[in-house]
Amino acid sequence: MSVTFRTPNYRRLKAWVTSSVLALSVVSVSSPAFADDLRDTLVSVYHKNPRLQAERARLREIDETYIQARAQGRLSATASGSYSGTAIRTPRVPGSFFTPPSGGWEDGTPYNGQLQVIQPVYQGGRVKALKRQAKSGILAARENLRAAENSIFVAAANAYIDVIRDEEAASIRRNNVRVLSRQLVAAQERFDVGEGTRTDIAQSQSRLAASEAGLAQAEAQLQISRAAFTRIVGRMPVDLQPTPKFVRPRDLPAAIGLARENNPQLLSAIFNEDAGRAAIDVAKAAGRPTLSLNGSLSGSRDQIFGVEESDQAAIAAQVTIPIFSGGLNRSRVRQAKHAKTRLAFETRDTELAVDQTVKQIWAQLEAAEQTLIASRKQLAAAEVAFEGVDLELKVGTRTQLDVLNAEQEVLNAKLSVVNAEREVDSATFQLLSTIGVFDAEGITLPVNKYDPEDNFEAVRYNGFNETIDTYVPEAVQKIGSQVPDMVEDIVSVPGYVLKKSGANKILRQVDDIPEEPGKLVKKGIDFVTGQDGEYNPNKGKPLPEIDTEPIQPPSKPPE
Repeated sequence: MSVTFRTPNYRRLKAWVTSSVLALSVVSVSSPAFADDLRDTLVSVYHKNPRLQAERARLREIDETYIQARAQGRLSATASGSYSGTAIRTPRVPGSFFTPPSGGWEDGTPYNGQLQVIQPVYQGGRVKALKRQAKSGILAARENLRAAENSIFVAAANAYIDVIRDEEAASIRRNNVRVLSRQLVAAQERFDVGEGTRTDIAQSQSRLAASEAGLAQAEAQLQISRAAFTRIVGRMPVDLQPTPKFVRPRDLPAAIGLARENNPQLLSAIFNEDAGRAAIDVAKAAGRPTLSLNGSLSGSRDQIFGVEESDQAAIAAQVTIPIFSGGLNRSRVRQAKHAKTRLAFETRDTELAVDQTVKQIWAQLEAAEQTLIASRKQLAAAEVAFEGVDLELKVGTRTQLDVLNAEQEVLNAKLSVVNAEREVDSATFQLLSTIGVFDAEGITLPVNKYDPEDNFEAVRYNGFNETIDTYVPEAVQKIGSQVPDMVEDIVSVPGYVLKKSGANKILRQVDDIPEEPGKLVKKGIDFVTGQDGEYNPNKGKPLPEIDTEPIQPPSKPPE
């Protein structure tokens, strides 16, 4: 039996993601060998970022839950033994003509050993449900890893463009200091020949001091951005190249549709909801009979009393039938059902949150693009105005203050362009991340990609598990097979499972699989033990169509 987990593929996303990848490749190819581009930065993050490494380790932790769940239905063996030195005193009994005297001290070193083997045969569907719960939890954790990778890549890309912005801003302010220094010298020269006033000199000095203060702030902000870059990427930035331009979805509805299909937080919520569905079966299993085969071998030697040496072998079938638990089992089933309801509402809330995030980012992106266009127009006009005012000063129709004001407008326009370019890039990164493609897979980074399946396959048959599966007949392991709640192989299509017949079924409609004898038996047991499921009017409905009215509390508290 094989179990395969895969994260969702990119199907409809490939067409436009490929275009963004080409844009990324063109920039990196044309960059100098000693420079950093965005691709190199993200490659470094993929290999070195400690938070990303921690998330991968977290996923490996969660992989073990499937092994632990499976082990509860597997053959187990325990061995025990003892070796002791014993001295026993008994009352002395006088002998007779026919019997020797007895009693007094006797000592010895008795020892014994025992081997016990247990093979669970039927556990009321508990192991099957635990495995399904673990599988869904692992798939949810893989989506969480993908979400973390998207988030870390966005942080790294923002740090990248922050350094570019702050380097450009510092360069602009340095140039502004140089221009104002020349303005001050010119004002002093005009004053020396009697064409200017001390007021012109004072105004120039004031603007130069303000510009120097602005440069100091820009230099400090640049160091802050470089520190943030080093923290995320793992090295200092070196000659960062322009940011590549990514192709975006054609319109807002397309972006929302792509996010609903591939957003990792939403997919994680869907898998968690399925885990909650499996938890109901886990709770129900506590009220069902269990059957196991128990075998034992034991031997003892050098016993002081009784039989000095003995060997024993036994095999037995043990049946346990729960009769009454004081309401514990039914309470746990109700609790699991409420948890499943909560997870369904959380899934719906996550979907609405994803829609909201996409709409917000889309609006921010459009505003940033319009701001960038307006800032570039402002810069072009401010430069023309500055040239005109400077010429007019020379012919005496403008004052020194007019020139300084025009220079300030050019400075502000240049800084606005730099900030607007940064905001456009940042909003683009965030949009791609919300859609779920701003990761190594989505932009096809040239790295040896971390495959979560590798670790699962490595631990799945660690130790004696493979040997036991080879020599313990599969039929023995599956006597009284449990409810086929989920086909063993989970395919790559998000939210779907693939039946062996080849027909796709929506995950939430797995209950529509034709009932099998084992399932009918379980339903009968559930009915007798009061665990039969109530009618569900939402069964089979797509999530957006389910009325998400909150559950009303009872009119009075329970006694």
